[in-house]
Amino acid sequence: MGRPSNREARRAEILEAFARVLADHGYAGATIAAVATEAEVAPGLIHYHFEDKEDLLASLLSDLVARFRLRIRDRDELDPLLAYVDGALRLDDLADITAARCWVGLFAEAIRNPTLFKRMRKLIDAEITTIRARSGDRLDAHQAGAVLAFIIGALILGAFAPKKTAGFAAPGLRSLIASWNTD
Repeated sequence: MGRPSNREARRAEILEAFARVLADHGYAGATIAAVATEAEVAPGLIHYHFEDKEDLLASLLSDLVARFRLRIRDRDELDPLLAYVDGALRLDDLADITAARCWVGLFAEAIRNPTLFKRMRKLIDAEITTIRARSGDRLDAHQAGAVLAFIIGALILGAFAPKKTAGFAAPGLRSLIASWNTD
């Protein structure tokens, strides 16, 4: 009987290292060498698990989306839209500052990378549809877009001034949504 493969575990460790380096140094600073140092592996091992830096980036995007879906699902909120807002913005024991900074890095890199831009654009369109559905169609497409813009803006602002902005975003967006529901 052979040893069980640790391929998926090693791949996850490398992806976590890439996320930390991206969050701390941006995409340009997230070199294969820097990721290898962070993961405490040889650079060749990274290339064994990932084709290139672009593959790391695509894998990170998929991982961030999956983890966000889990954050939303694990909320005890009765209103699915408010669970989405809290999953995206609430600073609680489920908050992941590294993930938030990675989102900012992904958006920044998408401006320069046409392939990533298309993936992010598709994700944004899907999230607007998701927000509308979670609102029970109380929000129109423009309002759902505004919710997403608020979330993305809060992530960016929080990445640059976390102590100055901590805790305002989720309650602020909840208030905005409540005002739309009373109009």
